[in-house]
Amino acid sequence: MSIHAVILCSWGATSSSLAKKVSDEAKKQGLDIVVDAGGTGEFKKNAEKYDVALLEPQVRHLKKEIEGIASKYNIPVDVVDMQAFAVMDGKKILDQIINLANKKGSAQ
Repeated sequence: MSIHAVILCSWGATSSSLAKKVSDEAKKQGLDIVVDAGGTGEFKKNAEKYDVALLEPQVRHLKKEIEGIASKYNIPVDVVDMQAFAVMDGKKILDQIINLANKKGSAQ
């Protein structure tokens, strides 16, 4: 399964290092998963590119707004697991992305 995910924060700064950790973990596991980083404003313009969207904890208050945009493209949205975010646990966040993508697949 090929998955194109995005991790969103305010401006894309902290999400960049987190996206790299998740991408490295996917590569290590031999999975076809691309993880981008971006700001929530950027997502509004490019939402159709993604299969899954994760919000970093500091922008979780924007979840409803992002879900509204994502729903047009059947994109599941969730908040990055708080503990995984705190320690930058790429494996745990990768698992979260895969689970969301599987939910999307069963919803179609």
